[in-house]
Amino acid sequence: MTITTLNPAWFQNQKSFYGKAHVMRLGSKYWLKSYDTVVCTYDEETCEFERTWSGYSVTTMRHVNAFCNLFGLPRMSKAEWLRLEAQQ
Repeated sequence: MTITTLNPAWFQNQKSFYGKAHVMRLGSKYWLKSYDTVVCTYDEETCEFERTWSGYSVTTMRHVNAFCNLFGLPRMSKAEWLRLEAQQ
């Protein structure tokens, strides 16, 4: 498993997440860890994005949108995030 620090996307108005967001990879599967919680996953092979955290915060949505940007996925609004069912 590889773990890398997530940086803000080009459209975000900041230079760093100060080590609060990480991307973990094993094979074709990626996990976004925001603070100490895995909040979503993406499988490059199946192109499936899954929400794994039932909560919401503005900061975590910044992390989620930077994560989505890595894979060419569209930005997600709060309403779109909340419509996704959290998979455990």
